[in-house]
Amino acid sequence: LCDSLDLPQDAQLALQSTFSKTQQQTSVIPTPVKKTYFSAAAGACVASDGDQYWCALEKTECPVGSAFVSARQLETEFNNSPAIQCLDRAGAVPMGQCTMSDDMGLCTGHKSNCGGCFETDETCFEPNNAECTLEAKERNDGSIDFALFGLCVNPAYPKQGHCLWSRDECPSTDIWITPNSWLE
Repeated sequence: LCDSLDLPQDAQLALQSTFSKTQQQTSVIPTPVKKTYFSAAAGACVASDGDQYWCALEKTECPVGSAFVSARQLETEFNNSPAIQCLDRAGAVPMGQCTMSDDMGLCTGHKSNCGGCFETDETCFEPNNAECTLEAKERNDGSIDFALFGLCVNPAYPKQGHCLWSRDECPSTDIWITPNSWLE
């Protein structure tokens, strides 16, 4: 992964050390520890008969005939149901993908995060794309694919902002900035 970084010629990665010619050349290679962090827990869409469920991050992902159950409700009301497994699966829940070329295949949860959706009536967002999840994935070409969200900025404090699931959560007095514009 690190061999594809575009670093200046004299730059060194943090794990590398330089040694003088007179210094004994020993190296200690730290053992990498894989840690996974999630700031979200998945809920579930539960069918009206209670027999079927689908892990989901929010209610618009639920098919007709099912009801969204939040992560908190799963913990308190569904702890004896197979749907409780969704709590640990936030990273694997399929998200959407922006389909317009301006958005470069951006993975996100809502079409309001796709800059191309503001300029067309064409299909600009594909929900529940298995290629897109909340957890970052390495592609075959070595690049990293991860979900991004829009930024809501209060004009009174332009250097501060916060990422939100969709534009609907951003107050109308604030400015909505799609990821494709702040990634450039």
